[in-house]
Amino acid sequence: MKLLIPPSLKKNDVIGFVSPSAGLAGIFKYRVKRAIKWFKKQDLKVKLSKNFWKTGYIAGEPEERARDLNEMIYDKEVKAIICAIGGENSIQLLKYIDFKTFRKNPKIFVGFSDISVLHLSFYKTSGVQTFYGPMALTQFGEYPKPFDYMVEYFFKIVMKREKVIEVKPTNYTDQFLDWAKYKNVARTRFKKNEFLWLREGRAKGKLIGGCLPSILRVAGTRHFPSFKNSMIFLETPEGEKPGKFYPIEKVDANLSQLIEIGIFDKAKGLILGVPYQYTEKMKKEFYQLILKRLKDFDFPILANVNFGHTDPIITIPYGSTGILDSYQKTFFIRI
Repeated sequence: MKLLIPPSLKKNDVIGFVSPSAGLAGIFKYRVKRAIKWFKKQDLKVKLSKNFWKTGYIAGEPEERARDLNEMIYDKEVKAIICAIGGENSIQLLKYIDFKTFRKNPKIFVGFSDISVLHLSFYKTSGVQTFYGPMALTQFGEYPKPFDYMVEYFFKIVMKREKVIEVKPTNYTDQFLDWAKYKNVARTRFKKNEFLWLREGRAKGKLIGGCLPSILRVAGTRHFPSFKNSMIFLETPEGEKPGKFYPIEKVDANLSQLIEIGIFDKAKGLILGVPYQYTEKMKKEFYQLILKRLKDFDFPILANVNFGHTDPIITIPYGSTGILDSYQKTFFIRI
């Protein structure tokens, strides 16, 4: 199946906000309103799905959330769909999503974390390119405004459609501010960041990946794609509690399962996001674990790329070509 590229975003287009997983938009409405206000300044309109404001660990029952997503797919006025936030339960939508219509009417779909489930499913079952990137609450609702680095890469990918984009590292923050307490406080604690080549080499492959535990939720279903000739990208989520790290023993278990599934067998390379809330000591342990578990593979591995649960983040187009060259110290995305 040929991968379809959705039309680019243009000024005065309508963006649909959906809550396919956790029901947090209704709790932190001010962040949504801030995001809508920002999009309005960019000459972009926002439309909300019916169950967008529902609260709880899920934003409505699976059928309701899937109906919201399908209605955004059917709505010819909506040119892009951006998720409110991740969660744990995007997997519940798969049997209700109209994958055939999404292929007939492809449009930009953006999110990360648990939204990995939907990305992989759209990639395999609809054959449509989607985008691992910023969400309404987490990035577009940032105070006082979205980070410039994030905005730059988002618009390069979904609006300008630059053919070749060089991804460069930037300093990052994983500072946790309780959204219930700190409504108008900017995150100011940034950590220095540079690319780290865990294994050198040159390679190019199709960009496929997502959040470690979320990818595993799709494994074993009919929606799990082939990783042949892929440039795999992986990142770690938050821990069990907000603002906490994902334990290294869980990373080990998830990675080991992905190895057994075979996604690395015909991969061309691996790109790792900056691990959320990891100290420098924990990062070293994380890198050592990656190298130890993947010792039977010889593809290049690049770490500390700005995507995932730290900020700011890039936008990654599924199925586009990722190009690594450790000798030139470069990472390019070719659309």
